[in-house]
Amino acid sequence: MTTTRTAGVRTVAGSLRRSVRSELAKLSGRSSVWLVVIPLALIIPLGLNVGIAAAAEANAFDGAGGMDTDNAAYWILVFSTFILMSAAVTALCAEYKDKTIDTVFAIAPRRALLPVAKLIVFGAIGAVAAGVITFLILWGIPQLFPTIWGRVDVWSAAGVRLLICVPIYTVLVTAAGLGLSALVPKPGLVVMIVLLWKFGIEVFATFVPGDLGLLLQRLAPFKNGELGAGQMTTIESPFGGPNGSLAYFAALCLAVFVLGTVRMTRVDPRGE
Repeated sequence: MTTTRTAGVRTVAGSLRRSVRSELAKLSGRSSVWLVVIPLALIIPLGLNVGIAAAAEANAFDGAGGMDTDNAAYWILVFSTFILMSAAVTALCAEYKDKTIDTVFAIAPRRALLPVAKLIVFGAIGAVAAGVITFLILWGIPQLFPTIWGRVDVWSAAGVRLLICVPIYTVLVTAAGLGLSALVPKPGLVVMIVLLWKFGIEVFATFVPGDLGLLLQRLAPFKNGELGAGQMTTIESPFGGPNGSLAYFAALCLAVFVLGTVRMTRVDPRGE
């Protein structure tokens, strides 16, 4: 029995390695991931931070006393993470659009390997990109604008948490996007759902009066995720602190991913 189980584990591991190599092969050459997605994920937050810092230094914009480390990743969390997520969403939805998913499942009958392999590949790409972007902003901009960003310290406790947890946050957002893509393989719709929740429903909760509004804000997934990543937020963690908030966000994102993966294993892709 033990030998049979061990052989089964090795077979699954081997199939997963082949699936991961297949995903990497799809990204070779002039992939939009390298030419568009990652450059945009870097340029947008970097450009916004530099522009705002330059305006504040020129007294054309109220810098409100300067930037702090725990608020320095705001534009990364608002833009870069979702841009990086969109690459994974597009890749999975394209399997349905291009009718390649039947071939993929014929080669690798274990259907769960497809979203898992994409999460490994795009999660790793997103994590590395997010980590590099975070470091460049936390280390580089204080060199350019010491008057405004002088308090930002990449090697402080707050800076190190951002360096570690912003990539984790990006992987979790990617997992949620892949799960939704497996449920609704329409990239535009998936991105709209994620952004509607982040910038629509969670913002709407701030207008709900009384204790109910406060409770909804404290339970907002993305607010907890940002708090867990080390970014300053307007809520107090209902889960014992940043680590608890990040665990809560992780549980929700992974639940969506598992739900989408399970559906993919049970539904005929030709019906999509």
